[in-house]
Amino acid sequence: MKIYKLTIRIMKLDSRDNIGTKANLEIIIMSKAASSFETYKIKQSIERLERKKSFNGATCLVTLYMPNGTSIPDVTQQLVDERGTAANIKSKQTSKAVTAALSSILNRIKQIRDLPNNGLVIFCGMTQNGKVEYIPITPVEPITRKMYVCDSRFHTEHLREQLEEKEQFGLMVVDRETAAYALLRGNHMTFLRNLHSFVPGKHGKGGQSQRRIQRGTEILAQDHLRRAGEVASKLFLEVPDLKGIVLGGPSLAKENFVRGNFLDFRLTDKVLGTVDTGYTGEQGIRELMEKSSEILKDVCYLKEKQLVQIFLRELGKDTGQVAYGQKEVMKAIELGAVKTLLISEELDVFQTKVLCPQCNYTKQEAVKAKEFVEFEEEILKRNCPECGSSKLSIEDTIDFVEELGKRAVEIGAEIEIVSTDTEEGMILYKSFGGLVAILRYSIREM
Repeated sequence: MKIYKLTIRIMKLDSRDNIGTKANLEIIIMSKAASSFETYKIKQSIERLERKKSFNGATCLVTLYMPNGTSIPDVTQQLVDERGTAANIKSKQTSKAVTAALSSILNRIKQIRDLPNNGLVIFCGMTQNGKVEYIPITPVEPITRKMYVCDSRFHTEHLREQLEEKEQFGLMVVDRETAAYALLRGNHMTFLRNLHSFVPGKHGKGGQSQRRIQRGTEILAQDHLRRAGEVASKLFLEVPDLKGIVLGGPSLAKENFVRGNFLDFRLTDKVLGTVDTGYTGEQGIRELMEKSSEILKDVCYLKEKQLVQIFLRELGKDTGQVAYGQKEVMKAIELGAVKTLLISEELDVFQTKVLCPQCNYTKQEAVKAKEFVEFEEEILKRNCPECGSSKLSIEDTIDFVEELGKRAVEIGAEIEIVSTDTEEGMILYKSFGGLVAILRYSIREM
């Protein structure tokens, strides 16, 4: 598996004097399946681009897709032509913003000799903070389309498509009276349907009546299994990239379903295995998930659950080989004691430094990434509490999770981003603040 390391330089240029500061963001791009932390970083970069707005709502944000093999001189000429056209835009502010974005790209594109194997996507434009931002990204898969767009938003949809988990697994639990269906995709499980039918249970009559009723009951049971197979076939045949199906249920009913060939022939080869479960319905699906760890050992959903369970087990035993909360986890990282770092996907925070250039007033503020665009707009409207100046600005921005991940990598720790789709994921976020660590050794006495 090839690993590509890309340093993204985000250059912010002040619209007044075109002087800016550089901020480096390092992204690891992998040609195949990336770790959850690496995938998380790429997704976060895309989401941040999607949250950015253009300056004054103008169409001044440039998106440029260049597949491998694209002629750099041809692209350069196209951008020069577009810059000439931008001079004719009626709105002077928009014209200036588009020209600044195109000039920023042109100044950098001349330094490119060869495009990466997967191509290159450039996002550049004057965002809501009045500064030009330049963000190049190497895609995780080769891009095939060449595209230039100047709009009021950045076009990231083709990059997002590449990050979607494509492989899906079907889950089915069946007994004599019910059937339940779900889909597992990456670290997300979707419950699809519950099927109910009426099949009589045991009765106290004897003789011929007993045999007649038993035959009728078996006919109804077989009819239920046939319907369960039809529903499964309808649901799972519509799923693109279905990698496999896991069947669960009480032993006899499940085995009768398998032996009876009730599934469509196109799905029978996709059955990865069967698991005995004591429950049916949605609870049975969750039990099936718990017991399918070996069959689905590479699925993110199960890996996340198992890691949180290991943390909770060690915590319950009071071994001292876990840490939780920012202070304790940071201490464990500094001591090199962290074996596995578990971070909730909801723990997405920027540490910012707000500065007043008039009186050098500074303030550190933590901002959720999802609220960062609104925070930038708010800072532009604020006055300095010390001197009353209206020139407050965000001087520095640090991605807390990004920095945490870098430190963990330096000590050889594994990093897992945990979703909140599971009960364990919610416990991690709600009860432990979204940040815990499984340790190599106890740090209590240190």
